[in-house]
Amino acid sequence: MALGGFAASARADDVCLGGVCAVPTAKAAPAPATRETETAVDAYLATAKADATLVGGAGQAGYDGGFWIRGGSFLLKINLTLQTRWEGFDWDDTALEASPGGDLSGFSLPRATLKFSGDATCNIHYYAELEFGHEGSLDDNSQNEDETSWLSYWNGFTRTENDGAFVPLREGWIEWQACPQAALRMGLVATATTRQLMTPPEMQQFVDISMSSALVGSVMPGYTDRNRDYGVMLHGAFGCDGELQYLVTVTNGDGPARRNVLDGGTEDCFAYSARVNWDIKGHLGYEEGALRSNECGWAASVGAWTHYYTDHAEENALFKVGDRLSWGADAAATWGGFSATAAFSAGTWDGSDVGQNFDWMSWFVQVGYLFPGTAWEIAARYGAHSIEYATDSDLGDSTYGQTDWGVALTYYIDGHADKVTLDATFVGYEDEGGYIGDVYAGSSAADVSDAILIRLQWQLAL
Repeated sequence: MALGGFAASARADDVCLGGVCAVPTAKAAPAPATRETETAVDAYLATAKADATLVGGAGQAGYDGGFWIRGGSFLLKINLTLQTRWEGFDWDDTALEASPGGDLSGFSLPRATLKFSGDATCNIHYYAELEFGHEGSLDDNSQNEDETSWLSYWNGFTRTENDGAFVPLREGWIEWQACPQAALRMGLVATATTRQLMTPPEMQQFVDISMSSALVGSVMPGYTDRNRDYGVMLHGAFGCDGELQYLVTVTNGDGPARRNVLDGGTEDCFAYSARVNWDIKGHLGYEEGALRSNECGWAASVGAWTHYYTDHAEENALFKVGDRLSWGADAAATWGGFSATAAFSAGTWDGSDVGQNFDWMSWFVQVGYLFPGTAWEIAARYGAHSIEYATDSDLGDSTYGQTDWGVALTYYIDGHADKVTLDATFVGYEDEGGYIGDVYAGSSAADVSDAILIRLQWQLAL
């Protein structure tokens, strides 16, 4: 019966406020594209009976950036993302290759993401994102087998596993939208962070985020490639066209794998974050500029963010990991076939009782060019990051850092919905090496060795 309703003429469009998608609204459906009518699904739906009745009352269904079903005041939208890859990591220094694995390569399915979103009565919206992709070894995915990551102790609770229990929920919340200027969201929410971490994985120009952005994710609560935490968010947009956006969050600070009231290892201190964004022209929001270019115009957006958390390893007696402050600024722009994204981020961990006081910094610049009249895009980026331990640290006064520069070639079969990307990233060590292998395949084992990471990804996002 639900399949029979797909022919009804309704359409659900995403409306982005502050870089976060709000409720789809029904509109008259345009004529289907030639490509769509050639698919088996659309061929079947073309024979469906119009004005079908759904279970529980009259309703409509269809596809527009996701399959949707509407009945009365209720809307359900379903999206699926699949990212399948071949990737390989090669070290210049054979002695520093992963042991006993050596140079690493293989096929994987990093993301198999199922998303449910929509609205209910009284301006209530909802979202749930389930991840069943190929995570791999979270705490030791690229190092010698007798080593552990520096992040495992400080930030290990932010992984998707906790005591062996897999947690498929990547994000999930209920939201009440009082008006475009103010919406209150509660659940497992995105925290304010750098632009690239707030760009959906499906919209990335490269196969994945830069090493510079990965470092930002590793020093904040949440998944290292997408920061998420339990709490509340207030967000909205101002201006004649919603060009000024903001979000503010108050969260647990312990990451998505813990339920604090049942976990004696957590604490009561909250984490706080905020972000502001200004679309100077156009509507880039928090995203990169891929596929937003226009031959006859330009668009630009700038933003700034901060996150603060007083991290206690133990409450009785007080044993503090550190006062964790992170902040940054970023920008994105498009003109003709060109696009550009840049970001600078920095932070400190102070007042630690475990001798881990340090400052960190990261930055990157990324540019792309979509050849007019074609489905081909090339992109390049360069970035660097460093971690400097304070002299009172038991690790001494030392600095670790890495640089990465890469190139990417993308063929858009059907925009971001269906695309193939080949990229190569060249990793170089600085000072005493780098340590973010948990979040960027192979990099920590390259702490004193140059290396190259090659990835081929085919993405389908329905």
